[in-house]
Formats: sequence, structure tokens, C-alpha cells
Amino acid sequence: MAAPTKPALIKAFGAESWGFLVAVADKSAPTAIELEAATGFNLSCSVFGEQEGITATTEKVTLPRLLCETTTYESNGPTSYAMADLMVSFDPQSAPASAGKKAWETMVDNANGFLVHRLGKTSTAVFAAGDYVNIIPVQLATKTVVKTSNAPDGVAAFNQAVSITGAPAFNVVVV
Repeated sequence: MAAPTKPALIKAFGAESWGFLVAVADKSAPTAIELEAATGFNLSCSVFGEQEGITATTEKVTLPRLLCETTTYESNGPTSYAMADLMVSFDPQSAPASAGKKAWETMVDNANGFLVHRLGKTSTAVFAAGDYVNIIPVQLATKTVVKTSNAPDGVAAFNQAVSITGAPAFNVVVV
């Protein structure tokens, strides 16, 4: 066996991006044009820093034991994907098409689309060819206007549940 490989630790703080796309032709090879389309939205400066990513849970099943065996074995069963609801900053009093309403207007209730997730580049950088991203097919639920807390630090936001509707494509290169 070869000597171990030690990858660099890449900090995610300030180096994480989220976006929403209406369409992606091939989730295993998204294009920079698709990721920067006017019909999509870069959520990186709208979602809060506590936004969680997706989780995957693979069921482990125990295979039946044969009469002549004294041990049992496991096999992987189905994998289910889930994601925390999106909590998105917005200005309920801002004009249509303004920065304060762009996320609200783009994240249409019950819309199908794709979330794009990128780690390792500054959150304010545009998505570009050569980036590695995760493409997640989703259906958005109904938005609910909320405040982040009742304390003096509470701000206006909307909450929107997200259902993962297909297998995500992880760490795929933008072409």
C-alpha cells in the first residue's frame, strides 16, 4: 500500500455558495451559462450562515441467515436524501425586481428546479467553468414570511421547505 495522501483542509466559512436554477440540461455536466442564467438566482448572499446542506441516509439491511450459517451479513438498502428548509433574507417592503425581492420572486411556490451548492470558493464569486458543484433536483414548497427571532437581532425572512426529487450529482465540474 502506498503512503497516505493528506489533502489540504479547505475552510467552508465564507467559501460556500447556494443557487437555484429552473433548468439544467445535464446535472452531471452543468454549464456556466446555465448556472448564471437570468432565470436562476445566486442565493449566497440571501440564505443565512446557518443553512444546512443535504443529508443522505442509506438503510442497512440484514440478509437472511442460511441454516448452515452461524453469522449474518448486511447489505446496503435504499438511500434517501433530505434537506433542511431554506431560510432566506428578503425585504417585504421593497419594490418588485429589486435586490430585496429577487429571491422571493425567483423561488416560486411549488416550483421544480435544481439547487446548486459549491464549497471552497468565496461566496460572492460567480459560478464559472472549472468549478466543482453539487446539483440537487428539488421541488420548492410554499414560502412563509417569518422573522428570524423575536430578539433585537431578528430580521425579515421567508422559510421554504425543499424536497429532493432525484439523485443529486455530487462534485461535478462546470463546463
